[in-house]
Amino acid sequence: MTKEEIRRYLSALGEVLSAQGLSAEICLAGGASMIFLIGNRPVTKDIDAYFAPQAAVRSAAEQVARRFDLPADWLNDGVKGFFYTQPPQRLLWHAAGISVYSVEPDYLLAMKALSGRDEDRRDLEALIAHLGLTSVESALEIVTRYIPPRVLTPKVNLILEEIFSELPP
Repeated sequence: MTKEEIRRYLSALGEVLSAQGLSAEICLAGGASMIFLIGNRPVTKDIDAYFAPQAAVRSAAEQVARRFDLPADWLNDGVKGFFYTQPPQRLLWHAAGISVYSVEPDYLLAMKALSGRDEDRRDLEALIAHLGLTSVESALEIVTRYIPPRVLTPKVNLILEEIFSELPP
């Protein structure tokens, strides 16, 4: 999904909710946040978000999926497993029936570092550059601000060490 498609689908979601006299708040994370905040990638395969009210949003998302021939999981809240604290967020836009927010870049860095997935490496590099980080320690300071140290694996440190070792001096 491109930035424009994300806006279109979430606006359609808001219209469905508004027609029911409802409204929702959606907080983007993952690839959709990278598109809107950092701009390092043109597309994402789905929208990872935390949203409320959950049941109403899920029902509206099913209708939007049918209308636009989207996969059933085009909007999913699997990312909520990475929310250890209330994420700092910024408003991206309001539309009928919906307010769309994104986690801030520093929180996104913590989430991406914790996930440790190979496909998150480009995003981590872009976040490190965006935040002006110059060392593993500066990145870990942000990560541990939001993620309890007890859940961090050695892989988090290794990924960050690898990225920083490959950055130009």
